[in-house]
Amino acid sequence: MRTHLVLGATALTAALLISGGSAVAVAAQPGTDTDIGVDVDITSLTPPGALTMTVAPGRATLTENGSTDSVRQFTGSLPQVTVTDTRTPDQLASGGSWYVLGSSSAFTAEGGATIGADHIGWSPRLVSGDEASVSVGGDVGTSLDPNTGTDAATNRGLVDKELLSLGDPQSVPDGGVSSTATADLTLKVEPTVKAGTYSAVITLSLFE
Repeated sequence: MRTHLVLGATALTAALLISGGSAVAVAAQPGTDTDIGVDVDITSLTPPGALTMTVAPGRATLTENGSTDSVRQFTGSLPQVTVTDTRTPDQLASGGSWYVLGSSSAFTAEGGATIGADHIGWSPRLVSGDEASVSVGGDVGTSLDPNTGTDAATNRGLVDKELLSLGDPQSVPDGGVSSTATADLTLKVEPTVKAGTYSAVITLSLFE
């Protein structure tokens, strides 16, 4: 179906002819239709009172970087994750903190070779957003990293680890908050790991 934009009741073209020193206006017969393209960019609407999470398209590809004789290391970046909170102060008065957790599956390759999720860690960082309202989670080490604290679970890999959170709902400015975060990913494996193309899935969950 074509849509035509017509100005006035009748679409005509006109020519002004100069003949013998006098001007004669000549109206041409209605001719070929003229199509006028109309474009509009309509973005997604986030209604007031909504808490949503979006993840940029793409995959996280890890490449070898910083390996040693005892540990092979592969690094990359998580696609950017954005949380938008448009809830009103009244809605947040009785609570409303939220947080995003990430968990990785095991890495698998053709032939059945696997690398456990305890071998991947991350370092979250804020890309955009109000640091007074949101914060990113702490660094997560792998099972091949030395324990750096009294909590041995710190180095159990990427299992239910915090990426981004809103701690104080009352710190949200009028109009809501939109924050974007990513994380630097690190996979560490033993030098004896079987060669192959491995794949895993990182699941991100938004909790309120």
